[in-house]
Amino acid sequence: MAFRVADLIVDILIAHGVDRAFSVPGESFLALLDALYERDEIDLVTCRHEGSASLAAIADAKLTGRAGVVMASRGPGASNAAIGLHVASQEAIPLVLLVGQVDRPNLNRDAVQEIDTGRAFSGLIKWSTRIDSAAQVPEMMARAFSAALGGTPGPVVIELPADVLEMEAGQLSARVHGVARAEPSRAAVEQAATLLGDAERPILLVGGECRTAEFREDLVALSEHWNVPVAVTTKMQDQYPNDHRLWIGHLGFFMSPAHVRLFERADLIVAIGTRLGDLSSLGFRFPRQIPTSQPLVHVYPDPNAIGTHFHTDLPIVASAHPFVRSSLELPAIERERGEWIEAVAKTREAVHAWPEQRTPSADVLGHAVAAIAKLFRADGIVTTDSGNFAAWVHRIFRFKPSARLLGSACGAMGSGIPSALSAGLRYPDRQVIAFCGDGGFLMTGNELATAVARRLNIKIVISNNRSYGTIRTHQERAFPKRPWGTDLSNPDFAALARAFGAQGYTITNAAEVADVVAEAMSVTGPVVIEVRSDVCQTIDRSLAAVSADVHSVPVA
Repeated sequence: MAFRVADLIVDILIAHGVDRAFSVPGESFLALLDALYERDEIDLVTCRHEGSASLAAIADAKLTGRAGVVMASRGPGASNAAIGLHVASQEAIPLVLLVGQVDRPNLNRDAVQEIDTGRAFSGLIKWSTRIDSAAQVPEMMARAFSAALGGTPGPVVIELPADVLEMEAGQLSARVHGVARAEPSRAAVEQAATLLGDAERPILLVGGECRTAEFREDLVALSEHWNVPVAVTTKMQDQYPNDHRLWIGHLGFFMSPAHVRLFERADLIVAIGTRLGDLSSLGFRFPRQIPTSQPLVHVYPDPNAIGTHFHTDLPIVASAHPFVRSSLELPAIERERGEWIEAVAKTREAVHAWPEQRTPSADVLGHAVAAIAKLFRADGIVTTDSGNFAAWVHRIFRFKPSARLLGSACGAMGSGIPSALSAGLRYPDRQVIAFCGDGGFLMTGNELATAVARRLNIKIVISNNRSYGTIRTHQERAFPKRPWGTDLSNPDFAALARAFGAQGYTITNAAEVADVVAEAMSVTGPVVIEVRSDVCQTIDRSLAAVSADVHSVPVA
């Protein structure tokens, strides 16, 4: 068989370190599927929906640091995959979407399912192209990966007309352009060190630009080197050990009053690896701008992300890890900061403490999450979909440096199961636990079939409160006692799991939590644990009940 463009593309993917791709097959890229037939260097994961495939690829990119790869057909396939483009853009994740396109003679003639991805997805993607000839393939593919990974990472789209995939590629070969990694200057690192040494109440605010184990290890060393507390942005709770004395906590979707009070007192914020969007800045409130600006050092590899929302005293265009490594080379100025560290401990307690022994029996989900957390391994992987249920996970779980958290930082529902699918494939020997709501599970839960087919050892916990609970909470705040359009009618999730070929368990009350969790977590293979709970039993209600109970105890 002649060496085709499709074969060349596979070579290029391998040259860029791609060892797994996610796809829903389509007739518009049959040649590419054929080119993968005898290439065991790439594991092609056949999904049940392009949205799931793109979300799984994003999770894989988070785990590997490489660009995630999705293959989809034109029109409906590309449109279904668009949620991944949005998530990758919002969360700064490198993603390459390969779209099978109509053949060239039918382009621009309203052919069936034809799509102009550049126009359709403008505003979501960093770059797009359509490959019209074999000669373009090496350069355009290399450029796509460089664009996806460089600066602020994000999604790119490549259209592959069906007839181009069949073209002979002759002597063409893979090309890798590489990515320029920004390094901090010595002067900038020294200036940052001076500011840290002078500050009495500094905070390191850490995002997810770098997610390697080595970075997390060096981050701990830096915080201890300078005796500086660390807060992490939303869904980045695994970036810093949760039992460390300098751990402030995780900045979630809902603003914590304790975090606001602490950030209000800070006299220096060093933001590393975050663009300082609305969630990571507590609603654009910090670093404070008025009446006087709060001193800010901002370290990020994309100059366009620095100074966008906040006055920046020291802008450093650099990747997070090189900055941290360079900072560790400088001698620290001894600062005790005893009162500040004590304030950090009180904040951490307010945001992450969980009164396990006093949890109300009505909080079935709280009891279930606590029981599962006791069985969580130090190197386990947790995935969370978007929803109120995640508040229990962030409160109760204590992530060690070797654990991983794959969450939906932009709030995209349906990400929990595809993320668990990726984690189970990437690390088959590690514990993988996915937390989902009933709404999110039924968006992408069909990938349970993929998990069963792959014999993945994943545990899926479904909070079944028969509601789009987060939206209902917003409704109750804006329009008290007038919830509408948020109730759900659900199947028996445990029975559904068994129909897929997985194991299914149901928890209906706190008394049965321990036994059911112990049995379910001991099973090998895909497992679903349905936790039936009351939508009105929010985490705030549970904490308020505990507080009331404590204050009602007579003092001797």
